[in-house]
Amino acid sequence: MVGNKPNYRKEDVLRTFLYIDEKPVSRMELVKKLSLGEGTIRTILNNLKNKKLLKSNKPGHFLSRKGKERKEKIIEKISGPKKLALKEYKRLKSCGLLIKKPSKKKITLDLRDEAIRSGAYSAIMFLYDKDLAIPFLDYEYKRENPEDYRKIIESFEFKKENILIITFAKDYRTCENSAIAVAQKIIRITI
Repeated sequence: MVGNKPNYRKEDVLRTFLYIDEKPVSRMELVKKLSLGEGTIRTILNNLKNKKLLKSNKPGHFLSRKGKERKEKIIEKISGPKKLALKEYKRLKSCGLLIKKPSKKKITLDLRDEAIRSGAYSAIMFLYDKDLAIPFLDYEYKRENPEDYRKIIESFEFKKENILIITFAKDYRTCENSAIAVAQKIIRITI
C-alpha cells in the first residue's frame, strides 16, 4: 500500500528538533514558527518520539534526557540558524548558521551551489579569522555593507576558523533549510 509522500525535508526535522527545548512547546506553536503544516509537524514529532528524543504532556512537547544530550552535541558544532534581516537582498529573507568546528575548512563555490540547489536565491560563505572574510573573493564585506556586517557580528560569537553560512530566500523556511543543507556538506549533523 502506498501512502502520502512526506511534505518535509530532513532539514525540517533538524529545525524542529533545534527549536524544541526543555520547556514544553505546542504543536501549533511549531506550525507557526517553522512554516510547516500541522500533519507534517505531527509526523516529525512522532518520529522524534520514536527515537526517544522527545516527551509530551498536555502543554506540549519537550526534550527527553537523550534529546537534551543529542541537542548539546549539535550545539557544540553549530549556532543557528538565526534570522538576520539583512539589507543585502532587500526583498528576501536572510538567515545565518555558524559552524563552530568545521572539519572541512575550505570554502568553495560548490557550497554556494548547494544552497541554491536547496532553494536559496543566493548565499554567502564567510571564514572568520579576526574578521569575517569571503575566502575566494577580494571583496571587503565590512566596508561595502557596514550595517549588515554589524548585524552579523552582533548575532554570533565568532572564534578563529568558524564558518558562517548566510542564505537568502523568499521565506525563512527555505532560508534555514538551505543553510542547514550547506552545513551538512561541511560537518556531520545527525539527530
